[in-house]
Amino acid sequence: MKTKIKVNYTAKINKYLFGTRKYDKAKIFIYMSQFDCGWYWSFGYLGNNDEHYHLDNYQSEQVFHKKEDGKYFHGTIKRNKCLYDCLLEDYILKDNIKQNLWKFCELALSIYKIKDYSEMLHIGGAHMTNNPCSKIIKNDEEYIRINEVVLPALFNEFELILRG
Repeated sequence: MKTKIKVNYTAKINKYLFGTRKYDKAKIFIYMSQFDCGWYWSFGYLGNNDEHYHLDNYQSEQVFHKKEDGKYFHGTIKRNKCLYDCLLEDYILKDNIKQNLWKFCELALSIYKIKDYSEMLHIGGAHMTNNPCSKIIKNDEEYIRINEVVLPALFNEFELILRG
């Protein structure tokens, strides 16, 4: 049986200017959450018309290498830094984000953890294979509470920072 979620969050604006990436001066936007495929929330999508990546990849430094033919290829380097430090290192953030960066990071990381937990409650495991304890893990009541109450409250607080 598919659990039906009442969607209690709709973004005021679908995307906000996040800042300017330092290494190439590209304007980067953050796209707001929406309930996708009837069972999970999207969150933390960054990018612009030319690219798309995720806020939770903050510990992977984006590296672009120029090949002999003039084209670039993309790679990453793992770094041992917190989200706060990585964002300051990589972006010229919009003032309202920079002034509330600790709160921004706390909300973002909380959303990621709760989203993961919610998805596990719904599918009954980590989504690698059939979990032998899936019947114990699945919890429709908690899944509904997280998706109808907890995550919408976090998204609203997160969007308040972005709106300034």
